[in-house]
Amino acid sequence: MLTITDLTHTWPGQSQPTLNIKALHIDKGERVFLYGPSGCGKSTLLGLLAGINMLQSGQVKILNTDLATLSHANRDRFRADHIGTIFQSFNLLPYLNPLENVTLGCEFSKQRHKRLADKNTDVKTEATRLLNALGINESVLSQDVSKLSIGQQQRVAAARAFIGEPELIIADEPTSSLDADNRQAFIETLFSQAKGYQASILFVSHDQSLASLFDRQISLSDINGV
Repeated sequence: MLTITDLTHTWPGQSQPTLNIKALHIDKGERVFLYGPSGCGKSTLLGLLAGINMLQSGQVKILNTDLATLSHANRDRFRADHIGTIFQSFNLLPYLNPLENVTLGCEFSKQRHKRLADKNTDVKTEATRLLNALGINESVLSQDVSKLSIGQQQRVAAARAFIGEPELIIADEPTSSLDADNRQAFIETLFSQAKGYQASILFVSHDQSLASLFDRQISLSDINGV
């Protein structure tokens, strides 16, 4: 699913690199917990994996595609087709309701539409199914998303990431606003959705109490040779 080789990244004005990762490999269907303190380079790494930050040195391959060989437009298209992201701040659009926020996950991807068509369903039907599966009942689907609770907004963000079955789900500190019981319940819900089509999950957090829930735990400090 994901292979990193000899990756280095230095931000402008810095004398030392933020990242220096010799190797990282994640298999299809694997659930990986990546942890490290604030400022250790987690967000920089996620930006590189998503193709938002330009790779300076080394190689990042997702689904055997070398991201460095893609143009900016093709990286955007690749991300839309193959990567679902759950952001720490959720990044929901306040002028759209929950259902509209989720269907937006397919807006820029013909491949996600095709995967749904191959399952004899459409975007709106799948968005409703995902929201229900993640604990959002139909009574709130047309509500103002900004009026939902933090937990509900989190589930809307997760449904948007999963719609159209992207192969890699990246979750960036998505449970930081939840208590312990709700954090575990949310992660188990993510696993249930990913298992349905063997998606890989890269879950990034500073909270090591969650690590035991995952197939593998990786300390960014251990693999980052800076």
